Order: sequence, then C-alpha cells, then structure tokens
Amino acid sequence: MRHSYLLSLALLMGCAATEQPTSEAPTTSPAFRTERAFDVPALLGMNADQIAQPLTGKSIRPDHDRTPRETAAGETEALYTYWHDTTALVVSYNPATLHVNSYFVKTKSGRTSDYNTLLKLANVSRFDKRMVIEPIASVSNPQLYTGVKLVPQQ
Repeated sequence: MRHSYLLSLALLMGCAATEQPTSEAPTTSPAFRTERAFDVPALLGMNADQIAQPLTGKSIRPDHDRTPRETAAGETEALYTYWHDTTALVVSYNPATLHVNSYFVKTKSGRTSDYNTLLKLANVSRFDKRMVIEPIASVSNPQLYTGVKLVPQQ
C-alpha cells in the first residue's frame, strides 16, 4: 500500500509517454492544369477566312484542306485544321459562303476519358448557350472521347 502512489504515477507517466498521432495538414497534389489552346468563343460570328487571322501565328500551325466534300446531310463542307502543340481545332465551313458549320477539338493522343479537358483546351464552358456541345465517343471504347464537336447556335 505504501507504494500504491508509485503505481498510479507510473500509470500516469505511461499514458503521457504514448505517442499521439500528430495532426498533419492533408497533402494536396497539384491538380493537372489544362492550358487553353484556342479561344473558340472569341471566334463565334467570324467566317472561315476571318478565323485564320487570330489563329495563324505564334505557335499555331494551319493545315488547310480546301477540298469540298458532301456531309451526311447533303451539304458541302471544307475543313481548316489549326494545331497548337498537340491540340487540333478543325473548322468545318461551307466553301461557297465561308459560313462556319462547326468546330471540332481533338488531341494528338486521340482519346480522353473526360471531355471537359477538351472543353478547357477550347476555352468553352459546358454551360455556354451560344453553341451546342457534342462529345464524340470512341467507336472502340464508348467510355473514351475522341473529341468534342461545337456547333454555333444560329
């Protein structure tokens, strides 16, 4: 009994000596930041020739295919393709009027699981009411997207 205070003191010291988990701030990995390659909303209202002026230059390479072809809807179209690093903006237009039918954004890698990345590359919000946004799924794997078609509202 005379050493009972030592037992309670040892017990108290034992509790104080146990390692307490330190509270660490959660580590956050830097989010992959997608840089804008094109500014499609700024191109709205321009015809096919006018689009070439702001797009051709610095790091954007044009690739023009002026060979008209018929679409499934029976319309005639020609294509301008603009490359910025590994991102392409394909502009479909009517060669007679130069009216832009649609824009198509794709990457050289060919497929992505999140089409929002492609929208960011084009500087387009999913909620932009000035255009119809149509993600194009891969034929071989419908869970992946090959690109995004952007059709300006009339």
